[in-house]
Amino acid sequence: MSDATLSDLDTRKRERLADLPPTASLVYLELHNASGPRTLRQLTYQMARPERSILRALRQLHDEDLVSCSPRSTDPPSSEWRVDG
Repeated sequence: MSDATLSDLDTRKRERLADLPPTASLVYLELHNASGPRTLRQLTYQMARPERSILRALRQLHDEDLVSCSPRSTDPPSSEWRVDG
């Protein structure tokens, strides 16, 4: 199975992503295609983008209820992000 692209998403999600910056769409697709939740560090490494840009995109996606975050009990603590729905 190949990775999903924006055109593979339902119309409503595409419309919601269209209102966000391009990095948010890329982060959404990375999470959508992932085999499980990802931490900020994993996303930064996988996408080869600045942590600050990824974090900003995650917050925007979270504000739009497109992704969710759950805390992970690690040292240091980190959060795991996943696509909602």
